[in-house]
Amino acid sequence: MNIVLLVVDSLRACSLGLPAGRGPRTPFLDRLGTETINFRRAYASECWTLPAHCSMFTGLLPSEHGAHFQNMAYAGTAPTLAEDLATAGYQTEVITRNSIFDGTIPGITRGFRTNTHLMAGAGRRIDPLTLFTAFAKPRVRRLIRGSGFFGALQRRNRDFVTTLARMGIPADRLVLDRALEQMASHRQQGRPYFLFLNLYDVHAPYCPSPTSPLRPFTSLRGCVENLLLPSVLPRISGHAYLRPGFRLSQRSREMLLGRYHRAIELMDEKLASFYDAARGAGLLDDTLLIVTSDHGEAFGEHDLYFHDASVYDTNLRVPLWIRHPDRSPAVVDDVVSTRGLHGLIRTVGLRADCRATLLADDHRRAHPVALAEHFHYPHTDGLLDRYKQNLAAAVVGTRKVIVRREGLELYDLSADPGELAPAGGTIADFEAVCRRDGLPVAAIAAAAAHLRRSSPAAARVPARAAGWRAIGGFEPPAFAQLAGNRA
Repeated sequence: MNIVLLVVDSLRACSLGLPAGRGPRTPFLDRLGTETINFRRAYASECWTLPAHCSMFTGLLPSEHGAHFQNMAYAGTAPTLAEDLATAGYQTEVITRNSIFDGTIPGITRGFRTNTHLMAGAGRRIDPLTLFTAFAKPRVRRLIRGSGFFGALQRRNRDFVTTLARMGIPADRLVLDRALEQMASHRQQGRPYFLFLNLYDVHAPYCPSPTSPLRPFTSLRGCVENLLLPSVLPRISGHAYLRPGFRLSQRSREMLLGRYHRAIELMDEKLASFYDAARGAGLLDDTLLIVTSDHGEAFGEHDLYFHDASVYDTNLRVPLWIRHPDRSPAVVDDVVSTRGLHGLIRTVGLRADCRATLLADDHRRAHPVALAEHFHYPHTDGLLDRYKQNLAAAVVGTRKVIVRREGLELYDLSADPGELAPAGGTIADFEAVCRRDGLPVAAIAAAAAHLRRSSPAAARVPARAAGWRAIGGFEPPAFAQLAGNRA
C-alpha cells in the first residue's frame, strides 16, 4: 500500500469546528472529517516542528530521540520511517519548502531518497515583505542566530536571509501539485511510495493572500496591517514574549489571529483541490492518506505566542484524519498521540498486523494516553525564569498533568478545556483521580512513569544528568542509553 503523510505545519485543533464568525470557514476539512477516521483528541509530543516530526518518524519521545532545541539533530540508532520503508522497497520523498527539512539539520531526513524543496518567487517580482527583509538583513540575521529554530549551517549561511524571506511566500500549491505528479508517476511504474509533505502556508507569517504574505493595499485594513506586520512578527519570532515587560496590543493579537484563520481558509481550498484530484484519478484507491499537524499555535493564550515554551493544548492538540482504503469513516474521541503514526505507517508499509496501532479500537481504548515534553532553548538571554526550564505533560482521558520545576499542574480538561485553573497535587493524586474515572490501568501507569521520570523531585539526580538540571530542566528518560545513542 502507498503512504502519503501530509502535515499542515502549525494547524491547531482549537481553531477548527468553531461557530460561524468565530473561526475559519473550512468546508473541505469538515467534509474530510466525515470521509475519514477523524481523531478529535490527537496530541503532538512537542510544541514545535523538529522534535514533533522526529517523534512521528521514530516513535520516540523528544527525550529519547534528542532532536530538540538543545541538540538540533537526530543521531539516534533507531531507524526512521523513511529508512524502514526504503529498505522495504518504497520510493521515499520529502516535499516542502520548510527549512527544517532542507538537509542541513542532521538526521531528520534520513531515509528519504529524494528531497524536493519548492519555493515560490522565482522569476516574479519581489514581494514588498521580501524587500523589507532584504533591507533589514542585520536584524533578521540576529533573529536567525538567536531564535533557536534554525540549524548551525543555516545560522552561518549569510544567504539564508533570502531563503527565509522566500519561505514567507505561499508555495503549498507547488508542493501538492508535485505530490500528485509523483503519485501518478509511481502508480504508472508500479512502484510503492512514501511521500511526506510539510505544508507551510499556515505557518507564520500566516499568509492571508494566495500569492503573498501581505494583504492587498486596496483597503484601509490591508494598508494598516501591512505596515504593522514588519514590526510585530520579528518580536514574536525572537522569543520577546518570554522576556520581562513584553506587551502586545489587542489590535496586534487580533491581526495575527485573523491572518492565521485566513491562511487556514486558503489551505482548506488547496487541500480540497489535491484530495479531489487524487481521488478522481484513483490515486487513493491503494493509498493510506494521513492529514495532520505537527503542533498548534498560540495567540496570547497563557501569555504565549507562536510555538514555544508550551505543553498546553493550544500547542499540542492537533487535527488528525486517516483515510485507509479498507476502513470505514469514523469519529474517534480516544486520546491518541501523533507519535503513534510511526507504528501505523511502519505496520502498513511492512504489511504487518494493525491490531496494535491507532486503527485498532481495542488498542486505543486500552491506551487513551498521550505524553509530551518541551526542551527549552538555553542560549537566549533575558528570559523569565519560568521559561528557563524543560517541561513534561501527560494526558489520560480528560485528565492532564504538567510537570514544572515549581510543581505539578493538574487539569480536568472536560471542565477546564482552556487550562485556566490548575490544581496542585502529586502524581499519586493524578493516579487516584484517573482510577476513579475508570481509566485503563496501562494508560495510568504509562503516564505516571513518564511524570516520575520528568519530575525533579522524583529521584536522585545522576551525575551525568547534572547539566540538564543546571539549566532548569529534568533528566530525560533512559538518559544513559540516550547519551550512548548519540555517541
